[in-house]
Amino acid sequence: MEIIGNSQKIKMEKQKMINKQSISKNFFFQYVYQLLVLVIPLVLAPYLSRTLRETALGIFSYANSIAAYFVTLSMLGIARHGQRIISENANNNIKLRKAFWSLFVVHIIVSVISIILYSLFVAFFIKSDRVVFRMEILYVASALFDITWLFYGLENFKSVVIKNALIKIFECVLVFIFVKSPNDLGIYTFINASAILIGQAIMLPQAIKAVRPIRFNKDDAKEHIKPLLVFSISVIASFMYTVFDKTLLGIMSTKESVAFYEYSNRIVSVPKTIIGVTGTVMFPRACRLAAEGNIIGQRKYIKYSYFITSFLGMAALFGLMGISDVFSVLYYGDSFRICGKIIVYMAPLIYIVGAGDIIRTQYMIPNHMDKQFNICIIFNAIINLILSASLIPLIGVFGAVVGSVSAEIFGLIVQIVLCRKFVKIKEILSELIPFILIGGVMLLCIRYVDNISSISLFGLILKLLVGSFVYCALTAIYILRFRTDIKIAIINKINYKNRRSI
Repeated sequence: MEIIGNSQKIKMEKQKMINKQSISKNFFFQYVYQLLVLVIPLVLAPYLSRTLRETALGIFSYANSIAAYFVTLSMLGIARHGQRIISENANNNIKLRKAFWSLFVVHIIVSVISIILYSLFVAFFIKSDRVVFRMEILYVASALFDITWLFYGLENFKSVVIKNALIKIFECVLVFIFVKSPNDLGIYTFINASAILIGQAIMLPQAIKAVRPIRFNKDDAKEHIKPLLVFSISVIASFMYTVFDKTLLGIMSTKESVAFYEYSNRIVSVPKTIIGVTGTVMFPRACRLAAEGNIIGQRKYIKYSYFITSFLGMAALFGLMGISDVFSVLYYGDSFRICGKIIVYMAPLIYIVGAGDIIRTQYMIPNHMDKQFNICIIFNAIINLILSASLIPLIGVFGAVVGSVSAEIFGLIVQIVLCRKFVKIKEILSELIPFILIGGVMLLCIRYVDNISSISLFGLILKLLVGSFVYCALTAIYILRFRTDIKIAIINKINYKNRRSI
């Protein structure tokens, strides 16, 4: 009995190591991919702001926001439902194959309908810049092949990363070669939309190989309709307060305002997306823990997720507040100077979105709190729509920013209230407050450097170096002095890697 018990313990320990290794690898690949997805547009941004200029970029952003409505229709909540059902059936091959293929067929039908509707919309309602809108049909069609939810549900992030990374690099090269002036807007749109389409399509052969086709009946497909509709409500509502701002600006303000908003948001989206990797990677694991009824495991991962989000979020928030004015001029050019102020007002979204994403992806959705999840998102959309529509005519692009930030703050508060039995505000604040103080000290140091340096690349690099050193040094002191749990986790991770290398 003792031998059997020891054997089981050894197996459990090995399984824990495998799980940790799997999560570590998934974090690595997802961080690499998200960095690449963000870095390439950032590499292109200063080039495009000087070649296409603000008016052409505003036209592209507006057309892209319209096409995104039909992409959202195609996806119909499949990202979250797909990941959840795949992760729940990952250990049963027959159920996994039926779940994937029945859901994929439903997705194909909805995507074809969406492509037809977009074509009709462009034909009957678009009177200007039709070439750009026609090119965007490739972007709409890309949703038909989007099966990243399968690989994410199986926690196989490597497959998505490597292939799409190569496509993104190739896209970047083509833009530098063929886009030279505002007259090349159509070419840029074609390259951008084609890259997205190819990036999604190349995943299909591997999916067929990984999850072989299997016969299923109508009932298997019908089972997906209700959860897809439930998730589609939240997807559409979420879309309304993330993309609809650009549409409102295009209608109620100027195309230049759309470009300023879009390019400010791109900078804020870098840390926001990096932080969002935590939710993306942990979501399938959270679904499995919830299915197993492992509350302790969920709490542990959520606690560490809030530590990571607070650490990264406050670094990015206070860092951008310190460098945004200089950065926007040096990076985009003097005509985009206003982006410096927009970035400052958008910066709180970095932490707010990340904190809310942890609750949604690691507790609400894994525990099938779909109704409560939808209520939060719908109210967010309503608040953003009302505030943005009211304020854009008065204060222009800043009205859209106020609407977005206010909606996200409200949504986070509502989520905490709905999940108060599991998510404790005291625990969130205990992770957040130390990094607010550390970030505040960093900002003061950056401001001091700002007073003794000029608006130049050297001055910007100096502020980045000083800010990074201060933030990392104070964080190290905080962990060593007050966070024994994090210190032990880091030491165990290092020891584990050393044992593997021997």
